[in-house]
Amino acid sequence: MCIPPLMGHVLVISIQSILFILFILSILSMIILVDCHQVTWAQDSQNNCLNCHMGLKPELAQYARQWAESAHASVPVCCEECHGGDPRSSKTPDVGKDGFIGKPSKQAIPALCSRCHSDILYMQKYDIRVDEESQYKNSVHGRQLQEKNNHDAASCVDCHGSHDIRKPDDPKSMVNHYHVADTCARCHADSNRMKPYGLPTDQLTQYKKSYHGRILYQQIEGKNPRLVPSCPGCHGIHSGKPAGVAHVADACYNCHLNAKRYFQKSIHSLLLKKNQKPHCIDCHGYHDIPYPGEELFTGESASHCGTCHSPKSPEYQNGLELRDLIKQARRFAEKSQHRIDKIKKDLDIDISSLNLKMDDALQALDEAVKATHSQDIQTVSRIIRDAHKYINTIDQQIIRHYQENRQRKRWLARVLLLICAAFFLVAYQRHRIKNQRGKAL
Repeated sequence: MCIPPLMGHVLVISIQSILFILFILSILSMIILVDCHQVTWAQDSQNNCLNCHMGLKPELAQYARQWAESAHASVPVCCEECHGGDPRSSKTPDVGKDGFIGKPSKQAIPALCSRCHSDILYMQKYDIRVDEESQYKNSVHGRQLQEKNNHDAASCVDCHGSHDIRKPDDPKSMVNHYHVADTCARCHADSNRMKPYGLPTDQLTQYKKSYHGRILYQQIEGKNPRLVPSCPGCHGIHSGKPAGVAHVADACYNCHLNAKRYFQKSIHSLLLKKNQKPHCIDCHGYHDIPYPGEELFTGESASHCGTCHSPKSPEYQNGLELRDLIKQARRFAEKSQHRIDKIKKDLDIDISSLNLKMDDALQALDEAVKATHSQDIQTVSRIIRDAHKYINTIDQQIIRHYQENRQRKRWLARVLLLICAAFFLVAYQRHRIKNQRGKAL
């Protein structure tokens, strides 16, 4: 049978259309299959612990929300790691069945956390220490909890939180450097909790008034809060005391290295080894450490030299001489700083070089204050002489600036005088020439 040309074209187009439609349908089928597979995988891997808790009343739903923002969520360490059970199960779990722990006991928490945090290979990728549990076991907190079943003692969750555990550098973390003192105070400022142990509850209040605390709470400009200790800096983190520290002084030495170097040359250092006194805290206090001023060398108030030494004793007189050296050097520095401020106002010049010299002088003065721990007049005097050299250089530069300014003013006055004289001479000549022309006419 002969097919007309037009019909043939229509037939070809129809076959192509059908093939194209079949191709599109096959692509759609593949997409649907993939989507179905993804949905099935999502359903298989869903966490029914989280899904269920999100639908409960707020006080129970908060656990799921807290976990979602925690450090564990990104790892991920999820519900079953701590509570046991099967998170894919749709059944309501019963404690003791299918490995479900429920809420761990306080005594079990350290060992539970250490299952991961003591695993060297597991924690290596996070660059986290793995000796926290061993330190905790030897701490006051750990011994009270593990040996005496004392639930007043802090465990991991009391300091780090439970579901809302965050990294220490997280601003919202309970153990963040800026918050950890307040975290410790949740127990240590509780008079009812501390009463059985005879512990004071004003440590945080005292700390906030101290020089360390004022820096941490950003009340002193120019000081870095990250560099000052809060509770863990002196008492240790998990150990409850600085590791390997036999004396309080050793804890202070972790930061105050220069003071240590000078102190070890003093008679106080020998007495400390022999009589266990004086410690740093005997002069500087505990939690309420003030900025050390010259008044420490005088008087009979607590922590002053007069507490141990009679005003007529050679030791007390040595302290007075040290005080006078520091006070005199500081007065010179203050006067020099005043002159720097004045020349800036008077001449409006670049004083950056003067400020650098003043920084050197103040650094030398700070070193001299540390050197008073040696109780050696000659050592302190030598360092103060270095400070005076910087101050003298500043004063000489200031005098030179004023001299140069006066010299410039003299030369300017002379130039102006010459200009005025030239102006009047020209005016006089013009006037004389004008008069001569008038007479000629």
